[in-house]
Amino acid sequence: DEKAIRELGRVWEAAWNSHDMELLASLVTPGIDFIHVMGGWLGGRDIFQKYHAERHATQFRNSTNRLQGMAIRPLTPDICLVHVNWSLSGDSDPDGTPRQPREGIFTWIVRRDGTKWLIDAAHNTNINPQVVSAAYRKPTS
Repeated sequence: DEKAIRELGRVWEAAWNSHDMELLASLVTPGIDFIHVMGGWLGGRDIFQKYHAERHATQFRNSTNRLQGMAIRPLTPDICLVHVNWSLSGDSDPDGTPRQPREGIFTWIVRRDGTKWLIDAAHNTNINPQVVSAAYRKPTS
């Protein structure tokens, strides 16, 4: 299970970096509850995919996402709490102004769906390195 959940993270990174929003959307449940980094709520796979496709056509079209670490805590045999640290570079503000590289952390609730794991809920947060020291922002593995 841990290997499959870590693979979910690797595929997330690959889908983001190839700007394949159909693949990215295949990693979430049809009823995904997704809070993006700016605090907006994306309810459902179709809205999740549409939102990300729009952003990858503009703000994220040149972005590169790297997963920096993952901590997995089983809640039940079929549900896990996952924290994923990430870094992002090459993105821009809505007006096209380039952004500085940044780091963040996802909280994912992943659920077993038959033989695979899917993200059922997610909350994404930017890390402010001026406020949060390195000791308090990296999963251990």
